[in-house]
Amino acid sequence: MHIVLIEKLKELYDDTCISKILSGLTSDKKVTFRVNALKSTDDYVMKNLKDISFVCKKIEGFENAYVIDSYNSEKKTNAEIVRIIENLDIFKNGFIYLQSLSSMMPVYVLNPKSSEDILDMCAAPGSKTTLIQAIAQNKVNLTAVELNKKRFERLKYNVNLQGANAYLLNINSCDLDDNLKFDKILLDAPCSGSGVIDIKDENYTKFFTEELIETSTKRQKKLLSKAKKLLKKGGVLVYSTCSLLKEENEDMVKYAISLNLKLEENSLKKVFPDDLYEGFFMAKFVNE
Repeated sequence: MHIVLIEKLKELYDDTCISKILSGLTSDKKVTFRVNALKSTDDYVMKNLKDISFVCKKIEGFENAYVIDSYNSEKKTNAEIVRIIENLDIFKNGFIYLQSLSSMMPVYVLNPKSSEDILDMCAAPGSKTTLIQAIAQNKVNLTAVELNKKRFERLKYNVNLQGANAYLLNINSCDLDDNLKFDKILLDAPCSGSGVIDIKDENYTKFFTEELIETSTKRQKKLLSKAKKLLKKGGVLVYSTCSLLKEENEDMVKYAISLNLKLEENSLKKVFPDDLYEGFFMAKFVNE
């Protein structure tokens, strides 16, 4: 059933770790969200949610991030909770944003600061794009790029709803002019999705293939090479994937190093899937 996935995981993990990963991929993820600091405050959002019987817990180590513990003392599936949230005014007005904790982490590693020129190379649907400006209070000079037209429209919608300032481009990041230079680049690279796939759905095996992994790694190398050209000397690159595979993570770190991008000490992070986190990988480089 999981032949390709398990064979790939065996290249890096022992049986105990693989069992943990498979268990995490079948877990029902808790609903997490962040308060959009560009439009609202934690106090305002928490009061609104408490008034309609939501019980939320703040997540340590994240700004404005919460997990929903319960709703109205009723037994609700996480999918039902998401639908309830999406019908609230605080969601429709962009005061909160549903986002996994793993998805937030690369932006905190990037550590966006006021007046920096930052590029988000594969930006849709805009979760990380909007978080960059939420952290920097809209004071980053942010360029967000997305090749896929349908996904670009979603990016544009979310950026506008969240009130984030960004220059949006519907092109391939690899086609950006090499004369452009950025202080920081976020490359949340297209990948196999091995850290987030729903293995309870047997249809995933139709899409999770050797061909997908090969296509992904080729694109990742092209994007890393382009990021090197666009990064100012001394600039920072954060590379991330929602994959747990060696080809898309550790091998890409080696490739980045071969481009003279220096891996920052202790910056390599890997998150295994469970009921709170999705499987994720990230690494931080400095352009020497």
